[in-house]
Amino acid sequence: MAEPFVETETCRTKCRWVARVFREFNRPRTTVRSLFYHALRRGEPDYPICGGFVGEIRVTRQFDESDASRLVKWATLASELGYIPHDAILEEVPGINVLIPDRMPTGAGVELWIDRSAFNSLIWPVCKRYEITLVSVSGARLDDALRDLRNRAIGKDMLLLCMADLSPAGLSFVRALEDAVSGLGMRMTHIALTPEQVARLQIPMVRADKRATDRGYRELLKSAGLDGRMMAELDALEACYPGGIACFLESLIREHAMVART
Repeated sequence: MAEPFVETETCRTKCRWVARVFREFNRPRTTVRSLFYHALRRGEPDYPICGGFVGEIRVTRQFDESDASRLVKWATLASELGYIPHDAILEEVPGINVLIPDRMPTGAGVELWIDRSAFNSLIWPVCKRYEITLVSVSGARLDDALRDLRNRAIGKDMLLLCMADLSPAGLSFVRALEDAVSGLGMRMTHIALTPEQVARLQIPMVRADKRATDRGYRELLKSAGLDGRMMAELDALEACYPGGIACFLESLIREHAMVART
């Protein structure tokens, strides 16, 4: 009968650690991966692991990359136990999400396309302020999203801004969208994440899936002085860029979209 209690207390200890890290991060809502990058940057040797007796927390160490999957578990449980707000962890919502501003510029259209939906609530206010349509495609067919784009683009000069992780999957999304858009006679700009941005801003990188890193990907990263075995995620911006991904996006919009409209 004691083991369930010990297990519960062990879980509570780990969840309290997640809650402390979340409070230190000081973002009301974030993704687990963003919290992961913040935890890596802390460098504090306070991550609790089991030691001594089974189920008893007696050992702590520095949080590292191998703890990523465990963080998902403890962050989810911390939310269920009420240690962090129930809506604090932003999750992917599969499908095609299109958010259109109330006001739209006449004669021209700018859209931001991203292959992640978890960031919608963070970046939509920026898109709305600059009258940019936000399109997130998460676990859905790109062809379906493009069909809707053709309907929105009737009679307009369209510019698509694209954001994705610097990873094999992210670059695949960027290239597929670029090929499709060029066939529709529209313009597209890959605004993030690029190898140059990752190198210049020193965005932290983690190991990519070795099976997905082809020669072209490795050479692309190598040209910017990066390790072709690694990848950089948009989530890291929340931890390392002042103001997080929203402020990063705003700087890019001023550079790309506003110039295109003048």
